[in-house]
Amino acid sequence: MAGAEINVARTNWSERWITNVIEVRMPTNIFVDEFHTNWLRQFVTNLVDVYATNWLKQEVTNTISVPATRTALVTEYKTNWTTLRRTNETAVEAPRTNFVNQWRTNWKTFTFTNWETVLVLRTNWISQPVTNIVHIDLFTNRTVVPETAPAPSKPNLPKEIVVLAPAVASAATPTEALQIEATQTGRRSANGLIEVQLTVNWAAEPEAPLHVQQWRVEREDGAILAFGQERQFKRELAVGRYKVEVRAQREENGPVMLARSRLTVSPTEAVILSQASARN
Repeated sequence: MAGAEINVARTNWSERWITNVIEVRMPTNIFVDEFHTNWLRQFVTNLVDVYATNWLKQEVTNTISVPATRTALVTEYKTNWTTLRRTNETAVEAPRTNFVNQWRTNWKTFTFTNWETVLVLRTNWISQPVTNIVHIDLFTNRTVVPETAPAPSKPNLPKEIVVLAPAVASAATPTEALQIEATQTGRRSANGLIEVQLTVNWAAEPEAPLHVQQWRVEREDGAILAFGQERQFKRELAVGRYKVEVRAQREENGPVMLARSRLTVSPTEAVILSQASARN
């Protein structure tokens, strides 16, 4: 048998040096100081030029000459007619009187002011009430009370005036359901009196019906006494403090309610106190 052939190759080994190149990067830190100032917002508007043309509307009429032949010529005359209307004005003397319907109730105003300087020497002192100003309202639909004439006065003594109030029902129930209001109307008389308006309403129902039977306004010193029977009571009063009393009823045949209060009149205002304050 033939033997197997094997090729054997040998290489001369030689050493080879290979250097591994490694790239190393070293960063250099550079520190920079940053300064911030006050930041402001600034708005910038884009300006655009806009050109506007003034457009004019012009109408052009094409004039076309047309030959026109007329055979019948007629002369026509026209007159400018104007319609004119004239009114004959005649001056006539016509006197006219303004007629005014006026209703008046029986009002009676008594003003008595008797100021006399009298030297009086007395040993026995007697209390004598003197009323200087009295307002009395007498309505035709109520019983008229006759007025008594002033009693004859003694020489060098103040006159005494006796005033009778209108007749009212004696039975009246005190209540706090009535509310009294006072205002100044702004009217002042020549003698220094101030016009005051008193109004009474129901405290819970201001619009409810109310029939006033009598007003009574008296100054604390008794110098002024006034009566009335209207819902809005107006009187000229002097500066001072007054006792106010009003009698009213919801229906004409209903029970009579009585309300009392205190009134203070100053040169600038009129103040009504509450019923609780008036009792104190």
